[in-house]
Amino acid sequence: MGMRATPLTVLSPIPWWWAVWIRLSWPIARRVPLVAAPLRRLSFIHFARWALVSRRSLLFLTSFDGSDIQYIEAFVRVVPGRINGLYRGATGFPGPRRFGPVRDYIVEHNHSPDHFWMAHPEASTRMVSQALALASVYARFEPRLDGADARKFAREWRRFLTAAQGLL
Repeated sequence: MGMRATPLTVLSPIPWWWAVWIRLSWPIARRVPLVAAPLRRLSFIHFARWALVSRRSLLFLTSFDGSDIQYIEAFVRVVPGRINGLYRGATGFPGPRRFGPVRDYIVEHNHSPDHFWMAHPEASTRMVSQALALASVYARFEPRLDGADARKFAREWRRFLTAAQGLL
């Protein structure tokens, strides 16, 4: 069993013009793999979601393994440009480059939940993504076994393992 997941809920006040920026930029950012890929590689994240709450606030909900400090440090180190793209216009945001001011900002805007629920508490987003990809590879493998003799099964099994080895 892994570490117990830690929730974090950050509510940041934003001006109306930053809400407009987010509404225009997010649909594009979601379709560009370069934007989301570094976040998906952070294997300790179980869940992360940003949402606009009216035109006045940016809500960030997440759960992860480890401490708040480790999580914030990883974000500052790995994805400062993405943080800037989300929070640059947030009221009082100090910029994404230095850990201490970002930590202070998050502590000030954190709203600790009394309760939270996770569908897969033992799995990070990376683990779930790999499991879904493995299921897809297996779905292509299984039909090729219909009526397979031992030789064909061995050939298909090697093919399957080659395709799936990075997901196991």
